[in-house]
Amino acid sequence: MEKIKLKAELRNETGKGSNRKFRKEGIIPGVLYSPHDKNNLLLKIREGALSKLLSEKKHSLINLEIDDGKKKNKRLVLMKDFQYDSLKKRILHIDFYGVTLKEKLTMQVNVELVGESIGVKEGGILEFELREIEIECLPSNVPNTLTADITNLKIGDHFSVGEIAVPEGVKILTDADRVIASMAPPTKIEEKVEEVEEEAVEEKEGEEKAETEKPSSETQEEK
Repeated sequence: MEKIKLKAELRNETGKGSNRKFRKEGIIPGVLYSPHDKNNLLLKIREGALSKLLSEKKHSLINLEIDDGKKKNKRLVLMKDFQYDSLKKRILHIDFYGVTLKEKLTMQVNVELVGESIGVKEGGILEFELREIEIECLPSNVPNTLTADITNLKIGDHFSVGEIAVPEGVKILTDADRVIASMAPPTKIEEKVEEVEEEAVEEKEGEEKAETEKPSSETQEEK
């Protein structure tokens, strides 16, 4: 598994006022916690570096270089959680979890669908139902993603968790029967629209025919 480098600094300031000030300066407040630390470490990270990290959408190990003002300490961490303002489209806060290479982790990993399925070629509708799977493994074995090969998925078929090829050293905790993707039959909307249009045309033609066969007023008077 690849490791990403990220720089951070320790911070002493806390509270909403300080956090707002940080964000105005392009700095995001964060925290590092783990069962190996007596106290949480309060951090601040450059927003640009964090945005790049999040855009990659990978569950990667991070080599976090922490500057305490005197020296730089390196910690192996995982990004555990983050707060995001969807209106302003910016990160508000981030949590890191400190790990060791000998400690097994339980975490969610993204699922990626690969292959062009038979069902789609036949007009079926692919439904992606489960996008994350819970796993357990050592930090060095955490995969960036898990792949589900849907090439042979036909209309009416589904691909479940138990069918995923599991990398060495990884244990899947999600129920094997959970459906990841399914192939629904083509919709009937287009056919119904065509039927309604045909009925409307036939009805219109019937009205026009009845109108032409209706005797005129002059003919009625002559009779």
